[in-house]
Amino acid sequence: MPSEKIQIKRNSVQETLIIPLYGRKMCSEKFPELYNDVFAKRLCDRLDYDFSELEKKNKSFLYEFGSLEAAMRQLDIMWEIQAYLKNHPKATIVNLGCGLDDTGKACNNGLCHIVNVDFPDVILVRKQ
Repeated sequence: MPSEKIQIKRNSVQETLIIPLYGRKMCSEKFPELYNDVFAKRLCDRLDYDFSELEKKNKSFLYEFGSLEAAMRQLDIMWEIQAYLKNHPKATIVNLGCGLDDTGKACNNGLCHIVNVDFPDVILVRKQ
C-alpha cells in the first residue's frame, strides 16, 4: 500500500465521506467487541485531512451514538447482501453511492460480482 497521503479537499463531495468513515473508525476503537472496520482505520490514517473538529466531538454522547449508527448501517447492508447471496450466489451487487466503505470485500463470496459506483473523485480516493 503506498505511503503517500490522500488529500481530501475542504467543502467537496469527498469531504462528505469523512463523517461516516470516521464514525466507523471511532466505533471500531470504542467498541471493538461489537465492530471492527480495519479498512476505515487504515484509510483515516492515510488521509491528508484535519480531523481535529471531529476529534473534539468524539467524546460526546451524540457523536458516540452517531458512530454506532454508522457501524450498524454498514453491518445492516452487509447482512442484507450476504442473505441475498445465499439464494443468488452469482449475483452482481451494485454498491451505488459506495463512498468509502468496504462492503464489497466483506460480502464477496468468490462467485458474485461487486460493482462500486460513485462520483469519479470518490472512486479515485478508493483506488489510492
